[in-house]
Amino acid sequence: MGLALAGCGAVTNYPESWNDISAGDGEPNQGGVLHYGLSTEPVNFEPHVSSGAASDVIRQMLYNGLLQYDPDGEIVTDLALDHGWTDDKTYRVKIRGDVRFHDGSTMDADDVVFSMRRIMDSDTSSTAAPLFRSVEHVDKSGSDTIVFSLREPDTAFPFALADPCANVISKAWIESGADPLLEVMGTGPFTFVERVPGVSIVIERFDDYFVPGLPHLNAIEFTPMEDDYARVTALRTATVDMIDYIPSTHVDVIENNPQLEVYSDSVFGFGVLGFVTTKPPFDDKRVRQAVSYSIDREAALETAYLGHGRPITGGLVPEEVAPYASQLEGTVEYDPERASHLLRKAGREDLDLSIITTSSYSVISRPAEAMLPSLQASVVNPRLTRQEWLSFQETVEAKTYPSFAWGTSLKFGHPAALSELVASGSRWAKFMDFNDKRTDDLLAEARRSKNTSLSNELFMEVEKRVLEEMPLTYTLRRIQGEASHKYVRGFSHPPKGAWTQVSLRGVWLEEER
Repeated sequence: MGLALAGCGAVTNYPESWNDISAGDGEPNQGGVLHYGLSTEPVNFEPHVSSGAASDVIRQMLYNGLLQYDPDGEIVTDLALDHGWTDDKTYRVKIRGDVRFHDGSTMDADDVVFSMRRIMDSDTSSTAAPLFRSVEHVDKSGSDTIVFSLREPDTAFPFALADPCANVISKAWIESGADPLLEVMGTGPFTFVERVPGVSIVIERFDDYFVPGLPHLNAIEFTPMEDDYARVTALRTATVDMIDYIPSTHVDVIENNPQLEVYSDSVFGFGVLGFVTTKPPFDDKRVRQAVSYSIDREAALETAYLGHGRPITGGLVPEEVAPYASQLEGTVEYDPERASHLLRKAGREDLDLSIITTSSYSVISRPAEAMLPSLQASVVNPRLTRQEWLSFQETVEAKTYPSFAWGTSLKFGHPAALSELVASGSRWAKFMDFNDKRTDDLLAEARRSKNTSLSNELFMEVEKRVLEEMPLTYTLRRIQGEASHKYVRGFSHPPKGAWTQVSLRGVWLEEER
């Protein structure tokens, strides 16, 4: 069909490319079990809702989307054979005809249409749904083609189809009454075996996987290890072969170990301090700005991450992704005098700052703790409360606290990812009760534009607007990644595109454990 995909680096040789990657250091070994130390236990297995990075990595082994990212972060095919724009508002995807679900049934266009509509259904509360906001309807054309009809041009739409939660599921399976929170039945390279809460999650090779030769492993056993020290110790002693969420306090230890390999970036992961903009004292943007100027990001970086990362003093999207990023650097420097002046103007010299964060991830809790000394210089009595991950998310959603310290990542490496934070109706905007028509208009115009220079100018205006309105303030850009023993081969951490571990599908072991 030869569809033209403008500006997204379309590649349609996924099976061959992954086999080549896997064999880069020699012929891959077949068999073996990969033991993986996971930073937290997944809440559930819902294929269209992310409950954190831990659930994402397991989900990507069990399900497939239409598109995905290769090791270089470029969009490539997954269940699709070909894909691209046929006009400004029509995106077509031709699907593979040789894909089987884990129950042996064949995936078809009806399954794809059903899955995409389920993502877009508000009752699903899909994490990927905001990426489909421009889609008016999705239908099949013939037996192997899916047509996405958009309300308006959206140059970032291909990123939606590559999202880790834009998975294809069996229509018949769901309609039979299956519970996707607890049960799994996808098309991925591995099938679900069992989950022992707090102990392990085991998945094993799916022999009918549509990519020839994959997976190489017989199985992967995930062991939840929330304690950073325990996770790193398990890796160093080869109790596990691989871990995620390398704690910044241990990066040097792992990098200096000749038996270990680090895979990381400092592009996607970042920290924020968010404000509920409809609740006092943060219904006054001067107070929000004052708190932002009260954070000594350089000092927090050293304390929290031992210097492994970068302070964010400008816009969110980094220079690796946005050419305008350097023009915004220095917009929000540490300036306690300016912060005190703003608080006086707002009549909030006695500001009592109450912050909620999570105790489950050190990459979130450590920066929150490291901000407190500089906040104390301008803000009276900053108080930090910690909750475990699930409770923390529920607290933020309920807006129980007027501010929250969180860490997250860009959903994909493009300025359009700003929509997931600050567009009205997005998950994060709901956390902050942030609705700003000017921001929404700029985002929509930027996503519509085919002119890259113009769209970058518009995205920069979005960033300036957010820095002025300050519904949240960015804190630190962190080094984020995984680590493994060097006998683990075929894994990569994309430098752009999206924060994903999809390459785990092609991992193999150089030696038996």
